[in-house]
Amino acid sequence: MYGSNFTQEWVLLTGSVAMIALILTAFGLMLGIVKPVNATKHLGAIIGIVIALMLIPGILASVWSSMSLWQQIGLVAVGIAVCKWLRPRRRTRNATYD
Repeated sequence: MYGSNFTQEWVLLTGSVAMIALILTAFGLMLGIVKPVNATKHLGAIIGIVIALMLIPGILASVWSSMSLWQQIGLVAVGIAVCKWLRPRRRTRNATYD
């Protein structure tokens, strides 16, 4: 139920961001900021990123739903452990290191 709403909103958001990127590329082309040769590279990159961003939520949702509950819990635990491990540790003020 909520997955389809999320997917529709994600597609709308991705489309809006892509439209803004295409408009900025067009303005850059008209103002001479972007060279015509580079404009095709920009358009290809924009289209590729949009396609990837539209496919990622569907892939993640299908993978998540195909996992069993204990696998989901394990994956969440691993994610929390990695976040804790990457967080910088606080140092005490009076600690001296030789």
